[in-house]
Amino acid sequence: MHFFRLLTLTCTGALLAACGGGSNDTSATYPNGYIQFYNGSADSATTSLKLTKDSKDYAIGSASYADATPLSSSLEPATYDYELYYTNSTGDTVSKQKSTVALNAGEKNLLIMTGGFTTPDVMKVTFNRDDTLDDNFKITMVNLVANSNSYDLYLAASGKAFADAKLVGTAASKAQTQFQTYPVGSYTLYVTKGGDKTPLYQSDLTSFNLETEYVVVLRPATGPAQNKFALDMVLNTTTVTPLEDITAPAQVRVYNSINEINPGKVVLGDSTTPLIDNLLPDTLSAYQDVKAGDYRVSLADSKGNLVMRNGLASLAQGVVKTVVFYSDKTNTPAAITVNDSKTPQVFDFTFNAVNTITDFDQISVYFVKPGYTIDTTAYYINTLNYASQSSMTLPAGEYTVFIVYKDANNNKSLLAQTQLTSLVKSSNYLLVAEKDATTASGYKVSLVK
Repeated sequence: MHFFRLLTLTCTGALLAACGGGSNDTSATYPNGYIQFYNGSADSATTSLKLTKDSKDYAIGSASYADATPLSSSLEPATYDYELYYTNSTGDTVSKQKSTVALNAGEKNLLIMTGGFTTPDVMKVTFNRDDTLDDNFKITMVNLVANSNSYDLYLAASGKAFADAKLVGTAASKAQTQFQTYPVGSYTLYVTKGGDKTPLYQSDLTSFNLETEYVVVLRPATGPAQNKFALDMVLNTTTVTPLEDITAPAQVRVYNSINEINPGKVVLGDSTTPLIDNLLPDTLSAYQDVKAGDYRVSLADSKGNLVMRNGLASLAQGVVKTVVFYSDKTNTPAAITVNDSKTPQVFDFTFNAVNTITDFDQISVYFVKPGYTIDTTAYYINTLNYASQSSMTLPAGEYTVFIVYKDANNNKSLLAQTQLTSLVKSSNYLLVAEKDATTASGYKVSLVK
């Protein structure tokens, strides 16, 4: 068991009015203690929060990275022991943090796990729930960006530009701004470096129509994006609302499943410069930054002749996508576009499986750990239709992947399999089932990153 620091951000004394507390007694409206857990540790597993008092356990819930548990609202005011823990790949419970938390009447405690999962920190953001908000809301920003900079949060009312935005406050790393009060309505959020006037982040127009306390969490963007920010809106539900940066580019990569296109060139829109050049068959390109928008996707052969020109890729701000080129049932080049996961690929790996095999209406895909078989594995896609995709999530480990055809009598035919493969941390995988005349079966399955 490791020992961890508990960073407590509690609104007290002269700051109560700014932090959403005040001297009003809200215990009549909010008579219980309130607690919620937000997972801000990027390389963490799904983590659970449990409270204990007088040998009785209270399961609050579980949260993966950038997600939160529901608000627990039925606990009597008291001091509780709490534990943060996860279940590893062998089914064992592993404790990550044990400490105590005081739940006072009318007060909300938001526990935020930060830092690396090996030795995480826990921040405790505590504030009174305000029942005097008449057509107003309160907002604070918690900064989880691990660098030496502080960051400013600004709000601009609907129809106003950054020049007219109001400064909410400044927060250093693992700290929060003071709560500020504003009329309910729609606002654009901006983040700048502390004291600077150049926005590093800009949200879309966002509704703040609840008379409540809003906590927005500033964190690094995840997935292939580098040096970008994300804001998560945490309220009193299990749904965390990510506020995309509307100035961020989209990202796209391409897989070439057409052996005859060797190499291929990929062009977006009317550009005369290929987005991706010299893409060999059975190859997945690196991600490319693209200005957000809707694009015609074209594929050209090595001589520049267009072999497909009418694909469509809708690339919104911050999205991450993969385009798979393949030959359809008429041997005509076609494309499938899939949305990639932006979550850190550490304890769990989320990726897409794409079926380009024209000979069957559907196939099954099995992910088999050592010691298991197709019949005993817990990880499979039962139905993967031709020219479609399915998302799959696997815990970290080693797998052999099998693609199987099942006839109307449920008789199985093995089409292809991979070698035993160990999933590599922080890799964004793609699985493609495809025809291959060079193999004994005529098919293959590729797990690429």
